[in-house]
Amino acid sequence: MLHYKAFTSDMVRGDIAALEQMVNAWLEDAHPLVHTMTQSPFGAGTIVSFLYELEDEQGERVATALAEATEIVSAVEPQMSMHDTLVMTLLPQMELPY
Repeated sequence: MLHYKAFTSDMVRGDIAALEQMVNAWLEDAHPLVHTMTQSPFGAGTIVSFLYELEDEQGERVATALAEATEIVSAVEPQMSMHDTLVMTLLPQMELPY
């Protein structure tokens, strides 16, 4: 599940160095898997926003994908001959351009 987090320069009274420290502290504490980061003007200041996923959520998604792939392999294997080889490749999640 993707989450949204935003930081504005208003949060630190326009001090960009403090904004950078705040963002870095969040990144170190949360260890998010960032999908998208944007920086935009926000009034007279700046907004930095993130679309991210938590590590444990990504682990659950990968475990589900592996379980589904294992079920598919189990269904296909009895139909394969001794010389057939089955290669499984998990593709990364696709990001849509919107």
